[in-house]
Amino acid sequence: MSEVLKATYEHEADSSNGTDDDEGAAQQKREEIANKESKQVFWLRILLFFVLIASAVAIVTFVYLYMSKAEEEEFKNQFQSDSTKVVESLGKTLDQTVGTTDAFIRQIVSFARHDPDNSWPFVTKPDFALNAGKVLKLTKAFTCAVSVFVEPEQHDEWLKYSHEHLDWVEEAREIQKKDEDWHKPTDFVNTINYGLWGFEGSGRTNATKPTEYMNNYLPYWQQYPMVADQVDGISVINHDVWSAPSTASFVLDAVENQRVVITPPNNIYDDTSDDLTIYIAEIIANWAREYISDDVDATEPIGGFWIPMYDSLDSFRLNITKDQKPVGMFYSAFFWNEMISDILPRGSEGIVVVFSDDCGPSFTYQLDGPTPTYLGGGDLHDSSYDYMGVSLTLNEIMDATQNQTSREGGNGKSQYTGLPLSETFCPRSIHIYPSKTMEGDYVTSNPLIFTIVAAFIFIFTSSVFLLYDCVVSRRQRIVMQRAQASGAIVSSLFPEKVKHQLYEEQKQEQQKQAVQKENAFSAFANGTTASNESSKPIAELFHETTIMFADLAGFTAWSSLRQPVEVFELLETLYGSFDKIALRRKVFKVETIGDCYLAVTGIPEPQTNHASIMVKFAHDCMVKMDQLTIELADKLGEDTRDLKMRVGLHSGSTTAGVLRGEKGRFQLFGDTVNTAARMETNGIKGRIHVSQATADALIASGKSSWLTAREGKITAKGKGAMQTYFADLKNGTIKSGTTTTSDTSFGAGNNDKPASFDSSGRGDNDTP
Repeated sequence: MSEVLKATYEHEADSSNGTDDDEGAAQQKREEIANKESKQVFWLRILLFFVLIASAVAIVTFVYLYMSKAEEEEFKNQFQSDSTKVVESLGKTLDQTVGTTDAFIRQIVSFARHDPDNSWPFVTKPDFALNAGKVLKLTKAFTCAVSVFVEPEQHDEWLKYSHEHLDWVEEAREIQKKDEDWHKPTDFVNTINYGLWGFEGSGRTNATKPTEYMNNYLPYWQQYPMVADQVDGISVINHDVWSAPSTASFVLDAVENQRVVITPPNNIYDDTSDDLTIYIAEIIANWAREYISDDVDATEPIGGFWIPMYDSLDSFRLNITKDQKPVGMFYSAFFWNEMISDILPRGSEGIVVVFSDDCGPSFTYQLDGPTPTYLGGGDLHDSSYDYMGVSLTLNEIMDATQNQTSREGGNGKSQYTGLPLSETFCPRSIHIYPSKTMEGDYVTSNPLIFTIVAAFIFIFTSSVFLLYDCVVSRRQRIVMQRAQASGAIVSSLFPEKVKHQLYEEQKQEQQKQAVQKENAFSAFANGTTASNESSKPIAELFHETTIMFADLAGFTAWSSLRQPVEVFELLETLYGSFDKIALRRKVFKVETIGDCYLAVTGIPEPQTNHASIMVKFAHDCMVKMDQLTIELADKLGEDTRDLKMRVGLHSGSTTAGVLRGEKGRFQLFGDTVNTAARMETNGIKGRIHVSQATADALIASGKSSWLTAREGKITAKGKGAMQTYFADLKNGTIKSGTTTTSDTSFGAGNNDKPASFDSSGRGDNDTP
């Protein structure tokens, strides 16, 4: 719109004849400018609209991706944390199970070794049921048993021994009666078979000779709890383990490799299982029901430990050689759900755990908080989460647990010192995955909701903006039309001279109103001057001040060889840097006169350390000038490096105020100003020359170490002989200087001459 108004006035000034042709040309020019601005505004609106759309799309996309990624990361981190808990807890449970069992085995072996009436296999552990019950509690197993190796020549002797040493059975019955967790019948004393027996086909048979697996017998002996066999009510005592092919293979691997064997879950099957597998699974499930309460599902996966027993107590950690034969086997059975229960806290749901091996079927659990839920046989995890799966063998878990607890030391040390898990016979692995249930707790629709909300906010804001733009555009059109109409009216009513006079008066009135709103000092600081002859003068006496005159030594000769642009480039660079330092040091810059820089401290606000502040300011300016002249030397000439500052300081009272008028300025008056000028003109380039008054102020503020007394006194015009000093921030103590005295005078003028003097009244500024 400003271009239209300007063009209106300019063209109307050229069309003073007032002819119809000129008026038509002016109108055409105004319309062309208006159309040009309208097109520019139109395309600017189009650009702005697309910027808004692009910004909206970018922001809502960022919001969606950011929140989605944050939820995905939280989901992955939580799964990582939960899977780590499962692995660590399972490792500790396995470690405690085999460790507790190993301790019980050593207790049995120790009893046999220290009792002269016992020798293997003829060993019966007193209080077996009581100790075995405690072991079951700690290992989460539901039954355990000891079987002993009987050589063929010991067959008859063993039968006699087993018949005569059944007191432990009655002890077990009494323990079971007192066991709060036992709810089965305990009348099983008359169900004991007094001969070695085994299975042949689907029936029971006497074991009169060793099996094909080993050249000895392996009858069950002490066990807890005591139950009757499900087939014919006979106890498993004296049942030869070798007679069951599936069980014999586990025991054979444990004996030959001297390892702990974990049996596969033979009580489960799936749709691909054959009839024999289903029959065995049902047999094992029915066997387990004899030991567990009715509220426990016997069809859930069952595992077992077969651990060789060695008569070896030579060291804390068991280290058996291949030459040594075991004296018996220890067996315990457990449900796998007990191994992974009470791991996760409530609220952590949907962790899928798959157990697998090469000998039996896989099976799957889902952990919902502390409770595992059996999903069924087979690997039932969601394959879409394969990329997040965690897979480890039980051997790896055990090794990691024992290594970690050994590093922790003390109570954290691994309990297990016996045989390692078997790595060759059906090594079992665990696979952990998240599920849709778990992902649903972390990956929600919140990103989409927030994205929709953000998009709605942008649409609403853009709509408001467009509506506002339409209103503003309409108003601009109205203003432009009125401006054109006003221009036409003014042209028809006033001649050219009056028209321009009205325009200039309007501008001056607007400027005057703006200036009158500002305070006099504030107006000066902002580069304007308050002119009101009817008000009182603006002036004040400041008692504690320090004034600095700084001159560029060598500037006159240097500038005489330079172009005006180069001279002003140097001065603008230097004085611009000095102004920044003044702002930082809280020094008030009064003005610059040619190559002289005038500044004061203690004005307009009192400053206690006005002298030390000014010395620091002068020092910073000199350092900065040295840096800048070096940088400008390549551009302005090498002799630019030779320019130095000559600084003079004096402290005392100063009158300051604003001389109003067409070009009002802030000025300083008084003897302090003149004396500071004498300090500068009698100074030496590259040094800060201070008067006695300034030196006294520095000493009073604890800065005496900055001062070096000038050798001899100087003779200053209007002042006579004066003792002066050089201020240097690097000095440590006051010391006599070695500089020579300069008698250069200030020049013409009286003591009341203001600081804003013309350079022609100062004499030669380049005198060193």
